[in-house]
Amino acid sequence: MTHKPSELKDRIVSLHKPYVRPIVRGKENKPVEFGMKVHMLQVDGLSFIDKMSFRNFNECKRLKISMVKHKTVFKGTTQLGADRIYATNENRRYCTGNSIFTCFPKKGPKNHSKAEKILSSEISKQRATVTEGIFGTHKDHYGLRKIKVRGEKREKLMVLFATMAANAVKIAKKRNQEEPAPREKAA
Repeated sequence: MTHKPSELKDRIVSLHKPYVRPIVRGKENKPVEFGMKVHMLQVDGLSFIDKMSFRNFNECKRLKISMVKHKTVFKGTTQLGADRIYATNENRRYCTGNSIFTCFPKKGPKNHSKAEKILSSEISKQRATVTEGIFGTHKDHYGLRKIKVRGEKREKLMVLFATMAANAVKIAKKRNQEEPAPREKAA
């Protein structure tokens, strides 16, 4: 029995990296990507790795798990910015049941207050600029555009250390901005 290449599960696409699997992303310029998929939580510009895998996974199924992790560390949230793929009925019910305001497109009649529209728009803008910007920064400034180490564990460590380094730099910059300038002694 012959199979189409697209039907073969766990096919090896690289002899140098046999753990890498193709991930269909559906993007216009790159419909298939190769490498690691990382699901991150972001709080005040800091990134926290929730899950990373060389196998494809559906990140919208991780919303509840991520929110529980967030609540454990940060004592809950009242707002959530996420891509449209997270706007499943199950995730909407979870967020509504936990009084979490989201930027998900509204369903049903569009009779929402002006304040809700403004808040939703602001959350969407922040998610689009900050979140997507952080991914670009990690790739461009912390060596994640092209990972040169070999081995599944080493690649995961590279992503972890790059994320930690980016967070450390962000924290240091924030502390430097908050510190008052030292006073000069009078002679």
